[in-house]
Amino acid sequence: MSEDGVARLVATLRPHADALLPALSTGEGARLTDRRWRAMVGATVRHADGLPVFAGILRPTTAEVAARARVAEELGAAAVVATTPYGRGVRQEDMVRHFADLTRATGLPVIVYHESWVSGNALDRDTLLRICALPGIAAVKDSAGDPRATRELIAAGPGVPVLQGLEHLLLECGPLGGCVVALGNVEPELCRSLLTGPSAADAARLTEACARHGLDRDDWYLTLKTELHRRGVLETAREVPEPMDKEVPR
Repeated sequence: MSEDGVARLVATLRPHADALLPALSTGEGARLTDRRWRAMVGATVRHADGLPVFAGILRPTTAEVAARARVAEELGAAAVVATTPYGRGVRQEDMVRHFADLTRATGLPVIVYHESWVSGNALDRDTLLRICALPGIAAVKDSAGDPRATRELIAAGPGVPVLQGLEHLLLECGPLGGCVVALGNVEPELCRSLLTGPSAADAARLTEACARHGLDRDDWYLTLKTELHRRGVLETAREVPEPMDKEVPR
């Protein structure tokens, strides 16, 4: 991890962002060892210059997520973002218990990362509404990929902001509370414009940007790294090597 690269990236985002989110999917967070993860979150906090830092945590068990959440609190993060536990055998009730345990394990607000490709699970809407009602849950990062379900979640009144996690759905999900999207790393001004009053021209720019940056590819994070390296923001476009003890969804 290059702290200079982190500082340059944060500087490009600061004029357009309300918060920073290191070490989640685009940041290859599932591949980060504890040492790398601590270094990345810590560097982001040091260079945030007043912006809150939401620490992404991609670990397979409640205990591991809680352990990193406590470290994030020590490092000065303002919140944590986490998935359900990994594995197809995880029940909806287990998911509720996971977030309840997590909010008790840390003094930081918890943002629910609603997805399935990392954890191998899918949160039912009723389950997600129950989780949103837990003390300490601050928002939902909705990357499930179903704009109709997102609109229904918002209409149900979850009591916390719903943040869209997929850029190509930004204009299809109704009154969002914000967005946390990969495209924001390279087109932060466009992403803010799409939230504050999108025009027809912005919609066309969004379609073009998603295609140009390869955001429909499985290795979208690498295409973004390559672009940031081309711009001189990052020193390298190399992927994070997978740790030897990596656990995968089963």
